Amino acid sequence: MDKLIKIILCHNCSTSVERDLSYRTCSNCFACTGCEIYTCPECATELIVKQKKQIP
Repeated sequence: MDKLIKIILCHNCSTSVERDLSYRTCSNCFACTGCEIYTCPECATELIVKQKKQIP
C-alpha cells in the first residue's frame, strides 16, 4: 500500500492544507470516478490530488 501524504501545499498561496475530509470538495457523488479534490481554506483554490477519470 502507498504511503498517504497527509499535507498538501496550495500552489496558489503556499498554504499547507491537511488532507482531511473537512477541506474535501468531492464527496463520492453518483458519478464517482475516484477523484480527490480539496479546497484551500485561505484562497479557495481547488487542490486536485487525483483527477476525475473520463466516463466513456
